Amino acid sequence: TIYIDGYPSEDDEPMAATWFHGEQIVTFSDQLKRYFGDNPQVFIGVDTFVYYRQGDVTKFVVPDIYIVFGVDKFPGRRSFYTWAEGAVPAVVFEFLSDSTAAHDRGEKVKQYLVDIGVEEYFIHQPEGDKPPEFRG
Repeated sequence: TIYIDGYPSEDDEPMAATWFHGEQIVTFSDQLKRYFGDNPQVFIGVDTFVYYRQGDVTKFVVPDIYIVFGVDKFPGRRSFYTWAEGAVPAVVFEFLSDSTAAHDRGEKVKQYLVDIGVEEYFIHQPEGDKPPEFRG
């Protein structure tokens, strides 16, 4: 499902907090796309809306990177609708910034793991001075 009318697929938020943050997201998503390149049933999303409750446009997240197994890699999607695809992301990667740290470690953990059913949630420290964090 490329687009369902009535569900926004854009906001006015920047993709990344800093240049370095953006480079990390692009580099890691490229590595994942290469790793899963031969599998037509792995979708890798980057900074797109994931809607997880049909009929409620307020129930969405925008992960930095997410992987969904068992759905077609193509066509590309403007947003991901869990009910239309019949799947939820198996893993989510968030790239931490000072402005998002509290939200990424707090409310988002419950939202991803409990509300949506994501199996694994990784918080990456793109500056490299702190270890990555895992929830799942």
